[in-house]
Amino acid sequence: MSHYPNKIELQERHYQIFIEQAPTAIAMLDKNMVYLAVSKCWLKDYKLDQQDVIGRCHFDVFPMIGDDWKKKTEKCLNGIVDICDETTYHGKGDSIQWILWNVKPWYNAEGEIGGLLMHTEDITERKEKALKEKKYNTILKDTSDIARIGTWEIDLLKEKVSWSSMVYEIHEAPLDYEPTIASGLTFFEDEESRNSILLALNEAQKRGTPINLTLYLTTLKGNKRWVKVIGKIERNNGVTSKILGITQDITSSKKSEKLLNVAHAELEAIFNSDSIVVITTNSEGIINRFNKGAEKLLGYDSAEMIGLQRPEVYLHKGELEQFRNDMIAEFNGGVNDENFNYRNENVNDTRQWTYKRKDGSTFPVLSTVTAVNNGYSKKEGFIAVATDISRIKEVKNELRRKNELLNYAEQITMMGNWQWDIVLDKVLCSTNLYDIFGVKAEDMSLKYDSYFNFVHPKDKDFVAKHVENALIIKRFDNLIHRIQLDDGTVKTIKLIGEIITNSKDEVTEVIGACQDITESIKAQEELRKKNDLLNFAEQISMMSNWKWDTVADKVQWSENFYTILELDEAITDLNFNSYYRFVHPEDIGIVDKHFEQVNKNKRWDSLTHRIITTSGKVKIILILGKVFTNEKNEIIEMIGTCQDITESKEAEQKILEAKNELEIFTRKLSLQNQQLADFTHITSHNLRAPVANLNSLLEIYSYAENEEERTDIFNKFSSVIDHLSSTLNTLIEALKAKVGDANEHKENIEFNVVLENTVQMLSGAILKSNAVISSDFSKLSSISYNKIYMESIFLNLIGNAIKYSAEGRTPNIQIKTEVKNEKNIITFKDNGLGIDLDKHGHKLFGLNKVFHRHPDAKGVGLYLTKTQIEAMGGTITADSEVNVGTTFTIIFN
Repeated sequence: MSHYPNKIELQERHYQIFIEQAPTAIAMLDKNMVYLAVSKCWLKDYKLDQQDVIGRCHFDVFPMIGDDWKKKTEKCLNGIVDICDETTYHGKGDSIQWILWNVKPWYNAEGEIGGLLMHTEDITERKEKALKEKKYNTILKDTSDIARIGTWEIDLLKEKVSWSSMVYEIHEAPLDYEPTIASGLTFFEDEESRNSILLALNEAQKRGTPINLTLYLTTLKGNKRWVKVIGKIERNNGVTSKILGITQDITSSKKSEKLLNVAHAELEAIFNSDSIVVITTNSEGIINRFNKGAEKLLGYDSAEMIGLQRPEVYLHKGELEQFRNDMIAEFNGGVNDENFNYRNENVNDTRQWTYKRKDGSTFPVLSTVTAVNNGYSKKEGFIAVATDISRIKEVKNELRRKNELLNYAEQITMMGNWQWDIVLDKVLCSTNLYDIFGVKAEDMSLKYDSYFNFVHPKDKDFVAKHVENALIIKRFDNLIHRIQLDDGTVKTIKLIGEIITNSKDEVTEVIGACQDITESIKAQEELRKKNDLLNFAEQISMMSNWKWDTVADKVQWSENFYTILELDEAITDLNFNSYYRFVHPEDIGIVDKHFEQVNKNKRWDSLTHRIITTSGKVKIILILGKVFTNEKNEIIEMIGTCQDITESKEAEQKILEAKNELEIFTRKLSLQNQQLADFTHITSHNLRAPVANLNSLLEIYSYAENEEERTDIFNKFSSVIDHLSSTLNTLIEALKAKVGDANEHKENIEFNVVLENTVQMLSGAILKSNAVISSDFSKLSSISYNKIYMESIFLNLIGNAIKYSAEGRTPNIQIKTEVKNEKNIITFKDNGLGIDLDKHGHKLFGLNKVFHRHPDAKGVGLYLTKTQIEAMGGTITADSEVNVGTTFTIIFN
């Protein structure tokens, strides 16, 4: 036996020699994880060249090894082989390596585990190459998707065409579509495109000429697209076997190119305009562009300006100096530094200038001066775009004179104009409006409240509602009301206005006019008192009249009809179609049908329909008429009147809307009254149960045989009284809340808590009947619900199960929750008397309906339970068999 250790030592030495010379990273360790041998590759991979690891513990050499790895080595020392295809290894410093390993035990000559053999391989280079390739492919795919580039292949030997998914997308073809050369041509409608494709394919096949085409195709869905097609051949043994290529959707770039061309053409058109001055200067301030408009308006030829002159030749010296000072103030904080050059700033300035012509005459212009940036934050000079505003100045002067006439006209007609800035709550008005309100402009700052303070106290409500409604519907209808001046004088005014909105359709301003119609109202009132018939005639005379010569198809309208249609001037050459221009498109059928009846019956009935005025407003008109016929009963003429009844129709609509709102309010009030009555039943019913429970406990207490039983029952008295107090408080709080809003008082309800409270409330009845109550709330433990309703539901259903228990059978009540088809469900199952549903099913949940001769049966509990559940949006159903029991199923909303 003495030679055996030598044999083991020899075997281990062979292992060590083999490992040391191995071309891969291998380490041999004993059972204590001490290194016996390592390969040179191992030392190199783990940067241990300068260390002597033989005889050292593996965990000392690699102190970063965690407990999970130590557990793996323990398993391997017990015979397990551990293999990992790839993982990361954090070496010294911040270096990260990808490695694979194979750790297995080695056995001595006696077949016992002598330690571990660790074989690892550094696969970092291979892994990084794979990751790089994957990243490259991902980038390539993303690039292709963004650029909408797809690949295709034509196998000339197999006569097969293959498309990538992007090519299918470009052609809007399903992925099961099988392309061919012939079918590919069908995407191009013009013969020239098809011939160019065939020629390119033929040249590529015969001569190897690359394919490079820009084509306009029609997809399978009928959409038009521009595509770029590029291809090259692939040869096999000198024979062209395949054509490989790409197809790119260039529709977007084509559209951009087209828009760019249009924009360029528009800019050229602007520059070449002879009514707009366009002058540019270089960085030195020398004129380098001088368009036709500048030549025409300034009288200079471009040849004598470009490269030779500065803008000072046509600018007013004082205005130029003011411009320079303004630029210094804007870009240099007002500091007049001689080294500061505003030409290097992002100047963008619009103002009025005075230009001087070559002949010395001057004219006003509105000019925008902008710095030209070359895209690299360097200013290349300025561009000035100017418009001759001589005519505008004349118009302004004319407008000023007309404003003076308007003010004079306002004084004569007792009118004033106003402008209300909603955002700033600021009112601007004409001088005459101050006179109407009996105040001086310098004495007050006008706001909306300033005007409202003058409104007559009896008119304030409807004026406030009118203004509020106008801001909502974004339309200011005519408003007539009274005002009371500071001295007590009462006037009647008429307001007309228009709502102004911004780009977001938000009301920003209201403008209009105000007229003092006090005297007019008085005159009208006097006229009405004198003769109601005359007043009616006056109203009729204010209508528009019309006449239609059907033979000559010639129509005549009175002046007021032009006002209704909002035509700026009268049109003399009118026919029947002239009227049809204004008929609302949706009412053309109504008008057509009316004239069919007129032609048929030779009689004109009243006609009401909508029109669209020239300003786009929709109005409702009433047309009355009379038909005249000849001896052949042919219509030769029609005459009549037309009245704008828009306001009366709108008033009628408002009355109907108010009526509907009143009906809704009445139904809601009725419902709340019903709910209040139900709440009364709930209160009496929910209080009856604990009171009855107290009576039961009192009866049991009187039969108690010892002090211990009496004490236990007395404790239950205390619990029931506490719950009775809680119930009273809860009902009082509920009564304070708004009736009908059960859903507004939801809270999270735990079913087991509700059950515990119910058991305590019914403890006397439970003791007396020996009832057994079991529950399973595992599938649904809680729900958001009205607490009062939930406690009432438990109290009624459990109380009924005990009350209507079968004689000689212990009451067994099972309560269970579940979720089925996304619905929350709870069931109450008992083994009581049961209900004959064939006989009583239709009135099961009716008020005051009883089905057993029980002295305490009131017929309220089930009715209340159903009412409460339905108020919360749920349903309750019953399944029952006489003398077997009843199951109530509640589905919550």
